[in-house]
Amino acid sequence: MRLELAEKGRRTLCPDVSRISIGMATCGQIAGATTIQRILTSRQDWDGIANIASVGCLGSCYAEPLADVRTKDGTHYFYGKLDKKVIWHLIRAAQGKPPNEYLWAVARERERGTLKGVQDLEFIKLNNSGFGEFFRPQVRRVSARCGLIDPENLAEYAAMDGYLALERALFNLQPEDLINLIINAGLRGRGGAGFCTGQKLLIASRSSDPVRIMIANGDEGDPGAYMDRALLESDPHSILEGLILACYAIRASQAYIFMRHEYPLAVKIVKKAISDAVEAGIFGENMMGSGFSLKIQVVESAGSFVCGEETSMLQVMQNKRGEPYPRPPYPSLHGLYHHPTVINNVETLANIPWIVLNGAAGFREFGTEKSPGTKIFCLAGDVRRMGFIEVPLGISTQTIVEKIGGIPEKSVKALQIGGPSGGIISYRNFALDYETVAETGAMMGSGGLVILGKNRCMVDLARHLVNFMAGESCGKCTICREGLGELEEKLLSLTVGQAQKDVLSEIEDLGRAIAEVSLCGLGQTAAKPILTSLKDFRSEYEAHIKGRCPAVNCKPLIDFEIILPCRMCQACYIVCPSGAVTQRAGKERLIVDRKLCVKCWACYETCPFNFIRITSEEYIWDHS
Repeated sequence: MRLELAEKGRRTLCPDVSRISIGMATCGQIAGATTIQRILTSRQDWDGIANIASVGCLGSCYAEPLADVRTKDGTHYFYGKLDKKVIWHLIRAAQGKPPNEYLWAVARERERGTLKGVQDLEFIKLNNSGFGEFFRPQVRRVSARCGLIDPENLAEYAAMDGYLALERALFNLQPEDLINLIINAGLRGRGGAGFCTGQKLLIASRSSDPVRIMIANGDEGDPGAYMDRALLESDPHSILEGLILACYAIRASQAYIFMRHEYPLAVKIVKKAISDAVEAGIFGENMMGSGFSLKIQVVESAGSFVCGEETSMLQVMQNKRGEPYPRPPYPSLHGLYHHPTVINNVETLANIPWIVLNGAAGFREFGTEKSPGTKIFCLAGDVRRMGFIEVPLGISTQTIVEKIGGIPEKSVKALQIGGPSGGIISYRNFALDYETVAETGAMMGSGGLVILGKNRCMVDLARHLVNFMAGESCGKCTICREGLGELEEKLLSLTVGQAQKDVLSEIEDLGRAIAEVSLCGLGQTAAKPILTSLKDFRSEYEAHIKGRCPAVNCKPLIDFEIILPCRMCQACYIVCPSGAVTQRAGKERLIVDRKLCVKCWACYETCPFNFIRITSEEYIWDHS
């Protein structure tokens, strides 16, 4: 059955005609891929020339809309930043006459007709050097199929060795053998805490309760993080296969995929993947004739950030209010409906099939001793090449930021690691693994990595993150409910120039108290952005006490000036919405009236000669 599916998938992945693959994940659709795809599929003259396929995200979100034109000789032509003008270039490429204009890269299959992931492609031409730099340091394991297969085509997943790991495990491995394999591989949870995945499975497998439950956590709530969404939208069957393997390991007969309601495309794709796999007989009753049976159900989250915390999630799944409860007992022993319940992030589960096929030693070929394997990160913020990347754990921040992200060292001020409850640390070169990141005071989290440029105010950013965490608090713990609001007020007083001299010690004391007393991970880590940024950027906080913003970013603390030699083009005068730009009495020179200025930046953005200067006392905005 699987072999028949695989052969069918190979015929669509590597057909005898050209194949035009359009990235139709959320990032592609937002960038305009839907229009490109609609125009191409509406053509009536494709017979014998090309097939049109909708694929997921290749990872290079900054290049969307992105198309991959595969010709029948196994050559792939990548066209980025598509618009209607480029459609003719795709058609010509499909006809075997690829125009060089708008062409970003050319790759060929290392073995023609064999395509089981991006590792089977070799770049032979790079018109856009950044495209090559983005992929070169990466090691694509979990995300190898993303952007190459149609996520709604089960056969294409099977053609890339999909469900082969499940087949091997069901007929060649006992559940305890599978658990030992995962333990020996050293797989750690990719959703935040980094707990040993195999140990979770082992605890549940030893329970005397015959009813055991698995949950795949896809409730991704971190701003700037979209690893789970990318996998769910681009390669849902890899998550399903990992989930089924984990269920087999603990002999669970019921599994759930907990997903964000705000990810409608991912929900739709995953539900179809489940339906297709059941219809194909891959799982369900007596899957593949192994005697093992399993049901999988999708549960959409209530939308709150705290619902991603495992005990809060369990409450929601039982139709209760989404708030955490004390541990122990841990869910692995006493979870959903009082049964042993193992909860793993979707990326964690997607690693399991790879481990089954390649072994524990193969998994450890990349990464560090304590943090083996690869990790998906999302690059966001002040970076040229945004997207999701998969790299070996232990890779240097310099490689990620400067090589993959394409941003020079002098332009980077700080890194925000681990989401809104992670840390804000000064930019420096260090290894990106669980232990090293923890030493900086931050945490790995689910893999959000926001690059912060020189003009970002650390105080205002910390205030913004605390505001988010305060709004997402379930309110159960008084210290979290009231303390985060008070923290935000103290940070706000800094950004508007009304802070008391001893405010920093008050912020530190309150932040530590919230972390020590709060019940769940949200409250325990909510003050991390403040405490870590105070450690690395204390002088910036102290400047705010004096009414100055070194980043020249906080509106109440900045002023706009028109400097000489102003050309008197009056562009600033025309666009000013508040009448703050006026002519000095008796002189032919424009000035900005500070009392009328609303700090909208319109004059600065409009001036064609860069003669508008933004200051905060001795600090001047650097527009380079």
